[in-house]
Amino acid sequence: MNNRKGKMSIIGIGSKLAALTVLYSFFLITINNYYSDVFKINIAPPLFLFILSSVLIACGLSFLLISIFAVNRAYRTDHLCVDGPYSVCRNPLYSAWIIFIVPGIVLFFNSWILLSIPFAMYIFFRLLIKEEDNYLSDKFGKTYTDYKNTVSLLFPRFWKYAKIKNY
Repeated sequence: MNNRKGKMSIIGIGSKLAALTVLYSFFLITINNYYSDVFKINIAPPLFLFILSSVLIACGLSFLLISIFAVNRAYRTDHLCVDGPYSVCRNPLYSAWIIFIVPGIVLFFNSWILLSIPFAMYIFFRLLIKEEDNYLSDKFGKTYTDYKNTVSLLFPRFWKYAKIKNY
């Protein structure tokens, strides 16, 4: 995937991140099935969890779709994507999954233990993202370094939304 002489796949570390997350999730879902009463979230009404889940998933899917269109356009033209969702965080595709979609999905299961999945995803992401960062640094040099120093890695800073200067 990271062939320094070639082009990285458009999915970057996505397949590795997904594989690790699925393995971890399968393990937790198995435990949760045996001990569901132990891990049930009792501090919030089920309706609240359902609404929160729905809002997180809707926001995440919107952010994901907008990010897909932006990165596709940049990838096809071999440019560094720095506008739209990429102006509020460097990895909005992963952000959509880790911060919005996966937490929204696991809240549907009403389980404390499953809420650890997004945290594990974040750890996996931090371990794997270096591969993409190295590739982009090699490919875009100072342009990427300047962008990297300006924009958050994963957590969107929507209040800072602005068109980033064209690198």
